[in-house]
Amino acid sequence: MTFPKRNLLLLTTTLLIATGCASPAFDAENEHAARNRGAAGGALLGATMGALTGDATLAVQGAALGGVAGGVSGSMKDLQDSRESDRNQVLADGVSQDTRSDAERRVAELEAEIKLIELEQKLADMETELEKSAPDSEES
Repeated sequence: MTFPKRNLLLLTTTLLIATGCASPAFDAENEHAARNRGAAGGALLGATMGALTGDATLAVQGAALGGVAGGVSGSMKDLQDSRESDRNQVLADGVSQDTRSDAERRVAELEAEIKLIELEQKLADMETELEKSAPDSEES
């Protein structure tokens, strides 16, 4: 199957225009990045499929339809990602908030202080026992 020069020129021009430009529209930070990638990918796929038939008008129609289909699909992905991000943010905010009352927080602080005092007392007792047993072991 051979392409006429006009069809080959049209296909080459379409592919260069669609893929030749680096754009911040495809960055992950862009809220419409999936839509843009889907539209570009769909257009390339549609143009390729249309060009394989050997008809330039089918290549252009395929690029247009593929771009629309890819854009819609990408928009759906962007919407899903946005909703998931919002849901995760709400959950993170809920988890990070301290919902205890002032009295409950003060009780927790006092319990921690008591536990710390008990641990310090145990440490002092262990040091005392160690000092008592150390001279006995040196004499023998």
